[in-house]
Amino acid sequence: MPEPLPATHTTTAVEMDATAEGLAERRRRARGWVWAGLAAVIVGLSVGPAADEAGVGWVSDVAVACVGGGPVAVVVGMVALINCRRMRRALTRRPWIACPAVTVPTRQGAPRVVLRDPVGDGLVLLSVRTVQQRHHLASPGRNGVLWWCGDARTGGVLAQPGGAHLLWARPVHTDRTRRDELKIAEQRGLLHRPTPVQPQTALSDELDRPQEPDLTYGTMAEAAYRQAIPEEKGAGPRHEADIRVVPWWRVRSLLEISQLWPTVLNAAFAIGMTVAWWLLGRDPVISMPLIFAALSAFNALRFGHRMLDGIPAVKALALAARAPVPVPKRYVLLPGPDDGFVLVLFPARGGPDDAPEAFMEVNPPGTPKHPTHGMPPPAGAAELHGWQDSGPTVVPWIEGRPLWPRHQYETVNLNNPQDRDHLAALVGGGGADT
Repeated sequence: MPEPLPATHTTTAVEMDATAEGLAERRRRARGWVWAGLAAVIVGLSVGPAADEAGVGWVSDVAVACVGGGPVAVVVGMVALINCRRMRRALTRRPWIACPAVTVPTRQGAPRVVLRDPVGDGLVLLSVRTVQQRHHLASPGRNGVLWWCGDARTGGVLAQPGGAHLLWARPVHTDRTRRDELKIAEQRGLLHRPTPVQPQTALSDELDRPQEPDLTYGTMAEAAYRQAIPEEKGAGPRHEADIRVVPWWRVRSLLEISQLWPTVLNAAFAIGMTVAWWLLGRDPVISMPLIFAALSAFNALRFGHRMLDGIPAVKALALAARAPVPVPKRYVLLPGPDDGFVLVLFPARGGPDDAPEAFMEVNPPGTPKHPTHGMPPPAGAAELHGWQDSGPTVVPWIEGRPLWPRHQYETVNLNNPQDRDHLAALVGGGGADT
């Protein structure tokens, strides 16, 4: 992506209130890490020797942890401050540019994002540098757009529309990685997506006005086959128990959604460490099991909070999947803006000019390591089990296997700009003029 658009120099990115506040918040957080690390080192060095002489083992262990972890916190804070300086340099020199974007699935590590130049057809592959808890901020919204401010050759700032939550991103220079992941972005129709409205008040004359997309069954099915991810060699469907004949907790996908398993594991480990400390005679000198128990208990509470929402949702999905009377529909399965897929539903009987009735985001059917194993055809016939007037909670079945939804069944209103833009981003904006 070359220089910013000519007519957007009137407003730099940092002049937007949300961006300025987001940058200030990142700077405050980074300084907090530095001061917390320094304070931990000072406390550890001050308290540790005295606690060791007094024989108070648990205080001595905490002091050792402070002395060891404090410098790590200082390093994290300093790196964050350096990134803040880089962000400020980019945000004070350039404007925000709204770009069509897709995220590229990665097995581990930093998320990667592909942006399309809104003026030309150039694609840029970026690696987002942030902690795992902020990885979701690198996903485009439902309209498939991210804001970019920077130089594609050296790095810059990414944000979801609004410019509040800032991420530092750098280009990926490995030729093979760039070639493979840019190909995935092209398959997802990134080159054909409509040009988004720019966040600046003065828009470039070079930007084409977005055309009204053709969102009929024929066009969307064609886009689904064009964007279909090739099946890996040796790939097969994930073997799971049939939800119609077993309890929900025996279905691996539902067990993962419920967050029950990580909650139980962490709680069991916390109890085991506490029992080990007790059996050791509650010796204050040997307090590491108690520290491990506290950390595991914290994780159990964190996952348990998610489980409070996860288990009722999974029970509702299981009940819907067992509903006896299915509703037939035609479907089109398109890659979503993040790592999921969007199932667009059409009347069961009709032609290629039918408009969509509803859509729902679904999980890929494979394993976490190979999420696209066992993908159904990009278009075909589906059966909806559940109750569209309650929740609505609906589970689509395709070729005898369920696709577990991430969100509720949503009806489509093409007069609603949000629905229309969302579906247009999925198909890549291609279609006939209207």
